[in-house]
Amino acid sequence: MPISTQEAADALQDIARTQHRASILRGYERGAPHLILWGLIWVLGYGTSDLAPALANPAWLVLDLLGMTGSFLIGRAAAAGRSSASAGYGARFAGLGFTALAFVAATYYILQPHDSAQFGAFPALLIALIYTVIGIWRGSRWAIAGIVVGVCTVAGYAFFREHFMLWMAVVGGGTLILTGLWLRRA
Repeated sequence: MPISTQEAADALQDIARTQHRASILRGYERGAPHLILWGLIWVLGYGTSDLAPALANPAWLVLDLLGMTGSFLIGRAAAAGRSSASAGYGARFAGLGFTALAFVAATYYILQPHDSAQFGAFPALLIALIYTVIGIWRGSRWAIAGIVVGVCTVAGYAFFREHFMLWMAVVGGGTLILTGLWLRRA
């Protein structure tokens, strides 16, 4: 018995929806280890910034380089054995990290923040923006993570400014780690 044109169209739409959902889930799976890694980096970096401010700059430099290297290696391992379209994933992620780092450095140079809370809030807000924008295109869990990081950053800056860095270590880093675990279970 032949199928109708409408049944064929419905079947094709179902296939397209399934492919889209699978793509979103793959993105969550690929992003989860990066979020966990960067959550740990935030815990260490913001924690050092609060507990040993004199070590903050060298600590962040080392942690950022470790994070970008780790992200590159995670992406490279994830792309192993996948299609050629996935092959540049690690390099693209590392490129995103270097671009964000350069943007933050240039913004600091131009706007010259006056206190450590301002220095700590800006990269967190940038990450919140990036995750929210990714979420608009690649899955709501990214957007939720971005919104939570953004709201927590502003709340910490407004209400816990004296220990903002410690707030960001626990709440900001914790949000990234928990989101990474949440994405793994998608």
